[in-house]
Amino acid sequence: MKTYTFKLSKLAFAGCIGGILLGMGGIAFTVYRMMSPSIGFSSAQIIIQHVVILIASLLALVLFPSILIHSVYKVTDKEIILWFGIIKSSFALKDIESVHLFTKTNKLVVYFKDEKYTVIVVKPEWYNEFVKEICAANKDIRYDVSTTDTDDKDDLS
Repeated sequence: MKTYTFKLSKLAFAGCIGGILLGMGGIAFTVYRMMSPSIGFSSAQIIIQHVVILIASLLALVLFPSILIHSVYKVTDKEIILWFGIIKSSFALKDIESVHLFTKTNKLVVYFKDEKYTVIVVKPEWYNEFVKEICAANKDIRYDVSTTDTDDKDDLS
């Protein structure tokens, strides 16, 4: 079983860092407000605000670091498992109809029998190895590559 690290864009990486900073800021601000003699726990509404902000901040401090630390694809003999932080998705290899590499956009797309698809977001250097591992687990999977010339002809029609 091989593991392929999810490739986050620079914007997604910056968003995760921003989420972590907002989570820390939310906790610090709420603790400051709780310690403030003028605000503290003066009403039920303020207490509910403190609890909601603390829960949201803690959720951000769990979710965003987990996305940065543990976002991977794992190919087993029966399925492809996507761990996106604490969120887990799995795709059965028996449900995969084909894998297509679009060279013009450099995207690897997995098509399923129920007419759904997913884009695989790993380093482009790993595409061949990823596809070989999937096809080795299920011989019925078709692998196609669109060259730039083919893509240009499709754009004209």
